[in-house]
Amino acid sequence: MNERITKLFVCCLNNQVIAFETNLLEFHKKMAAIEPKVYSYRWLGKKFKESPTYEQTIDGKSYSFQQLV
Repeated sequence: MNERITKLFVCCLNNQVIAFETNLLEFHKKMAAIEPKVYSYRWLGKKFKESPTYEQTIDGKSYSFQQLV
């Protein structure tokens, strides 16, 4: 793996990866394009500091978020 990659953010819906990025800000932008009601960039940062994985339900869809590496 590339040593310059220190984090990888991933979001899954229905057991399929729908978004991934190495930068949290870019990850939030992708998620906002897919799901406009996703929480803010700052909220995501705080949540990933608490735990590397969590789930969020928006409009009946259950999203699984993970921070890898």
